[in-house]
Amino acid sequence: MRRRRRRSAAVWARVALITVGLAVAGLLYAFPLYWLVVTSLKSKAELYTSITLFPRSLTLESYGNVLIDSGFWMLLRNSVIVCLSTVIVTIAVGLVITYPLTRLPVPPRLRVGVLNWALSLRFLPPIAVVIPYFAIVRTLQIYDQPIALIGIYSLFNLPFAIWMLKGFLAEIPLEVEEVALVDGANRWTAFLRVLLPLAAPGIMAAGIIVFTFAWSEFLFALILTATPNAQTFPVGVQGLVTQFAIIWNQMAAAGVIAMSVPLVLMVVARKYMVAGLTFGVIREK
Repeated sequence: MRRRRRRSAAVWARVALITVGLAVAGLLYAFPLYWLVVTSLKSKAELYTSITLFPRSLTLESYGNVLIDSGFWMLLRNSVIVCLSTVIVTIAVGLVITYPLTRLPVPPRLRVGVLNWALSLRFLPPIAVVIPYFAIVRTLQIYDQPIALIGIYSLFNLPFAIWMLKGFLAEIPLEVEEVALVDGANRWTAFLRVLLPLAAPGIMAAGIIVFTFAWSEFLFALILTATPNAQTFPVGVQGLVTQFAIIWNQMAAAGVIAMSVPLVLMVVARKYMVAGLTFGVIREK
């Protein structure tokens, strides 16, 4: 009886310790985000007069100053256009590469070589290649144009898309396509009407992650753009740190906006994310 009590007490102590640890970790993670939101809702006068956990008077003035007065709505538009275009190009090229590797009788050496080549592209740090890319962009006369960012973002996210799409396509049985081919469909029709709908959750998950990576990229956008016509939102945020002051409430508002776009996308498409990231985890024996 005493042993049972000791075991139950030890179990409850572990549960309590784990609960407290998770609560502390959650607080440490959530408090900076909370402080960011609270700072964006404070007026400039309140921001420099006192430090409070709750704003005395809620105001959206900093959001208006960022988006309208500072013209950040153009940078937001550029980021959306660049990221969506990057997702389309990356997923399209990734499917063109991964489809033959997973659905056609490709020699194993070629398959391994392509996958290793794609993986090697991801090993290159952006700072090591930004100068050569800058020279190429200037030579092609596409400096300060969104197409330069779209091309480079697509190239850097392509290895991730290839490896992720390869896993999704490989889990779909070949017999599904073979049935469509036997029924008279050609390879293109079988891909569009049979394979693509089955791989839609994985493609959606890969697209959302590629969008998030492209959305948060800063170095290439800083080096390869110079005017608001092509600059992205992260570049504009760092411009709020001036030589003489830091506009804290506007920077916080810009941070909330930058954080909200991928977060809302993840929440809206969470069903596809869960289905895509768990695709093929459970196997039938």
